[in-house]
Amino acid sequence: MYLILFVLLQVVASLSHAKSSQESLGEVLKYAQEQNLDQDRQWRKLLHYEKDFFQIRESQIDSPTFFFSHQGKKDPQAELQATITAFFQEAGKDSFTHPQCRFPARFKWLKSKLHNVKVNWPEVHCERFEAFAQAMKGESVSLVFSSYYLNNPSSAFGHTFLRINKAPSTKDGQRHELLDYGLNYAAEANTNNAFLYGFKGLFGMFPGQFRSIPYYYKVREYNNAESRDLWEYELRLGPSAVEMLIAHVWELGPSQIDYWYLTENCSYHMLSILEAADSSVDILSKLDQYVIPADTVRVLWTKTDLIKGYKYRPSVRQIFFARSKSLTEPERKELHVLAHQIQNQDEIRYSESFKAMSSPSQAKVLDVFIDYIDFRYSKEVQEAGREFQLKMQVLGKRSEIPEGAVTVSIDPPPEERPHLAHPSGRWGVGYLHDSVAGDLATLTHRFALHDRLDPAWGYPSYSQITFFDLGFSYGSAYADPETKKLELENFAAFELISASPWSSLFPEKSWRFKLGIERTRNENFLPTHEGLVRLGYGWTWEQGAWDLSAQLQGEVHYGPTLSENKLWAGTGPLVELHYSVNSWWQWQASAHYRRDSAWDRQDYVRTQVETQWSFSKTWGLRALYRNQRFLEEAGLQLFNYY
Repeated sequence: MYLILFVLLQVVASLSHAKSSQESLGEVLKYAQEQNLDQDRQWRKLLHYEKDFFQIRESQIDSPTFFFSHQGKKDPQAELQATITAFFQEAGKDSFTHPQCRFPARFKWLKSKLHNVKVNWPEVHCERFEAFAQAMKGESVSLVFSSYYLNNPSSAFGHTFLRINKAPSTKDGQRHELLDYGLNYAAEANTNNAFLYGFKGLFGMFPGQFRSIPYYYKVREYNNAESRDLWEYELRLGPSAVEMLIAHVWELGPSQIDYWYLTENCSYHMLSILEAADSSVDILSKLDQYVIPADTVRVLWTKTDLIKGYKYRPSVRQIFFARSKSLTEPERKELHVLAHQIQNQDEIRYSESFKAMSSPSQAKVLDVFIDYIDFRYSKEVQEAGREFQLKMQVLGKRSEIPEGAVTVSIDPPPEERPHLAHPSGRWGVGYLHDSVAGDLATLTHRFALHDRLDPAWGYPSYSQITFFDLGFSYGSAYADPETKKLELENFAAFELISASPWSSLFPEKSWRFKLGIERTRNENFLPTHEGLVRLGYGWTWEQGAWDLSAQLQGEVHYGPTLSENKLWAGTGPLVELHYSVNSWWQWQASAHYRRDSAWDRQDYVRTQVETQWSFSKTWGLRALYRNQRFLEEAGLQLFNYY
């Protein structure tokens, strides 16, 4: 009898709760409509509603499972109504799939808007999300900028991600940054081919996804394996915004966003989730139509007050060079002996002169040698290869010496700090005198990023990274001097130069690559537009402010020339000298000989001198003289960086 009564009471309670939930659902839907909650800025940011290239506002999330309404991608009101309805579903056996657990940031936002409304929500326990939120829990957020890495096309322009900063340890009261979590958005690339990667990335053909990754993994990947410096910018984001950020990343985890290299990339979506977490944050509106990592850091620094401070985490490369500067000449010789042993696959043997050194000197040499192994053989060390075993031997030897290691402190000068870099976009207008065509007006535009004559602020001094660089001329046509024409002179889809200096410890190679279109001038035919691929490989030697590069350069041209198959190639040596007077004034001179595969005159020789004086980070004046034996050119250009 009592059992039947208990069951009846449970049924009545269940029916009463269901009725109460339905009444609450109606009240919440009515309140949301009356208060126009679908117009709320944070709601739209949580759904990532933004205007696209054609000024059409819709969600940037491309997964249908991110929306409860079939119209949700384009209709925030329909999605809000469907979301509210979904939140009132009764909990099943698997609470992970319940909308409250699947979209905790939306649920958190909605409850904050209903503080004056009494709501009877279904009782749901979100164990998986709560475990995720507890693991990620932090008190602040930092934006981390990873410097340029030319050996990987996806990282040539740098990379940004977020770090959730945990509170100090309750055991020792210290902050252990390596135990923090990183929030990363990146393309799920299925190719390492630079051409294919560039094409797919430009046209949104890669899926992009968010991932939470232990910070020490990112340090190991960037600082150690790729020798990339990390710049950590702590942001003014309160605890409630940090909680919302974590909840929102949970929502985005299973979802896909098509990765667009120029717009919806890592930098853009790091900022988009900050805006979703805190409705007072406004960054995206301050960016240009196209977004690259270096510009987001600069915009955060110059156009917002979000940055509280920053910290520099040097790569193993920078640590090695900083520590090696303290070596005396005898200590440096011992380092070279040890380094050449590991280069030549020999066993580590300590010379008599090393054994005769004082303990402090031995300690200095071994500390720098350990840094050398970490830098030069980072991949082998991480994979526990032969070099890892040798490192263990050196560490064993170092442990026998009582002197402690000297702490390395590196404070990069202002011109090396990415937030102080010159803007990456560049317009140019100028004058060019051509010994054949006469006087020409020139117009150039570069989307990104930096060449070696630009003001040396915020970018590697030994590299050039240009993307979508266009140049035009207007003046007399070659075939008809009385006719004025606008001609495309140059289109560089990608042009990369890495002039890493060679040394006996680091026998680095220099290289260059260009893919684009040029208006080819040749003694054998009238100027014509040709597609080209250019590749150079060699060495660079550095001495103070000077560096000298010697490379073998080859190129393949395709276009409507006199060649029967429209395809011809050339190869030959290139010598280039670069001199940096200071951060504002750069010089560069080059000489290039090329032997072509076609034509009557197959020998091509070109010499060139360029210099640029930048009177600010946004304005520069460049002069040029070029001699191609059959053609002389001299010009002047005024650049504006934006």
